[in-house]
Amino acid sequence: MTELRVLHESTVQPEEIDALGHMNVRYYMTRVDQANRSMLAEMGIQEEPGKAIRRLDTYTRFHREQFAGATLHTLGGLIAVAGSDESREANGYFEIRNPDNNQVAASFILRSCLIDVSSQQVLDITANSVNNDTSEYRVLVPEHGMPRSLSLNDPARISLEELEAVVGDDPTPGMMSGRRKNVVHADDCDSDGRLREEVDLMFVLHRPTTGDENELGGPPVMRDSEGRRYSWAMIETRSVVWHRPMEGEIVLSIGADIANGEKWRQSRRWMFAEKTGLLLGISDSVGLCIDLDARRSIPMPLDVIEAIERTSLPQFA
Repeated sequence: MTELRVLHESTVQPEEIDALGHMNVRYYMTRVDQANRSMLAEMGIQEEPGKAIRRLDTYTRFHREQFAGATLHTLGGLIAVAGSDESREANGYFEIRNPDNNQVAASFILRSCLIDVSSQQVLDITANSVNNDTSEYRVLVPEHGMPRSLSLNDPARISLEELEAVVGDDPTPGMMSGRRKNVVHADDCDSDGRLREEVDLMFVLHRPTTGDENELGGPPVMRDSEGRRYSWAMIETRSVVWHRPMEGEIVLSIGADIANGEKWRQSRRWMFAEKTGLLLGISDSVGLCIDLDARRSIPMPLDVIEAIERTSLPQFA
């Protein structure tokens, strides 16, 4: 086994800061996606005409928030190459660190594959490799990088009809519940008119627009009965994607809380192609209720807990 290698270096830009005052989740994803592609390219696995690299499964654990001006290093290595002979996948582990204090900002476990663009079939990722000896890239996942609350098991799939039969129209305040839809823009797509692999499906759905009350992105900022500004900071997320939509398709997402505690809530969002009902993917998140001025966790307001308990769907956890 080897040590994690630096694969990407960056500085947090002011435009990457969201409504909570720290770097938004999407920019962590951008950095780790670039690092993953860089590592795979070193191994001789890279995109070529008719073939594309896809992140099938992305688990993230957030450790310390980062602010504008911070220097960040993204490090990574290969856990294993797994799967059948015809559809092998690369599993990688990555960390984003702040080198000024050597603290881990976030850690990631990724499952990637090579896709035939026309058929959308998973290919043997090692067929492109110039060197099948991957020992120099192999790493072990450290304890702090292992999932804390979320499972890495395959999430249960559910049909749009089943979900709509039990989900109400009244979302709980401030997280991932409720219904949302958005259209896939042409500038989000590749030359074949399909959503580009590096464009996260969740960020198509939650793309801020000018005039949006949450234009900076991130969870909304709210006030409790004591007047404190509060919101939810992501401490873990997982996104599993099975299909990519085409230009002009409307993506419908339906979300609900599936578990909660005094200070945290776990939400799940199912994403469908609205016209066909095809399940595109599932996104899980665990959010910690924080006082935005004190920058510490606090119990969720009672009205939020009551709403979660009234509308949650623990049977779909």
